[in-house]
Order: sequence, then structure tokens, then C-alpha cells
Amino acid sequence: MSNVKEAIEEIIEESYLLGLSEDEIRQDFKRFIDTCFNVIQSHVKNREAISGLTEDLTREKTCILIADHAGEGDSEVNAAGDDPHLVRLIDEQRFQGDVKMERKLRIKKPRDWEQHRILFLKLGYATTVVLITLLIYLGFIQTP
Repeated sequence: MSNVKEAIEEIIEESYLLGLSEDEIRQDFKRFIDTCFNVIQSHVKNREAISGLTEDLTREKTCILIADHAGEGDSEVNAAGDDPHLVRLIDEQRFQGDVKMERKLRIKKPRDWEQHRILFLKLGYATTVVLITLLIYLGFIQTP
């Protein structure tokens, strides 16, 4: 299930990025890196982890600056890290006020069929009891 969710999120992000110009993508990536810095500094307590993550982010920011000055746009995005909690926090802060990302794809929750099944069973039992009672009553009425 998580693989499907990740695939859907990747498709949404790819379609969002396809609609942006190269400069808008770079600006978005710069905001992403700044958001990563803020989240890491406020939520990570291990100094070694902070050091490693900020080093990776600084490297990515340097790649952006080099690409901006050289006119090239090919830098790999690998700044999210391996911590799913940090990824979630970064995504929350990154798209918190972004109007363009408010058009998120809403996936309907699957219905809880167990509740419906129990309701139908109760309805069936009640109908059966009413029919049996009606048959017994009709049996007493017809007897001379």
C-alpha cells in the first residue's frame, strides 16, 4: 500500500514540475533546501546527524549555484535523507502556504464494509423474527 501511495505522490510531483519553467523549478528547489535546513535545525537533536544532513544540503545548494552560473540545470536532488519523519515535516512546511499545491489529488478512503455487513445482518434477523411472528399469529387466527 505504501508503494502505491509513493508512486501516486511521485506522479503528482512530476506533473507539478512539468508545468513549471526551469527557473521556477530552481526557485522551488532552493525553497526546498531552505525548508530542509529549518526542519533539521529545529527537529534533529543528534549533532552528527545534523552535520551530515547539512553537509548534504550545502552540497546541493552549491550545485544549484554552480548550475546557475554555468547555465546548466543538471543536478541530482538527493537532499530528503532517509528519515521518513523528516521527509514528512519537510513536505508539511514546504507546501504549507503554496497556493499551487492546494490542488492535491484527493483519494477516497475505502468504505468500512464490515459496519454495512453487520447492519444488513441485523436487518435480516429482525425481518426473520417479524415474519415468524406473523406466521404464528396467522396460524392461530385460522384455527377453528
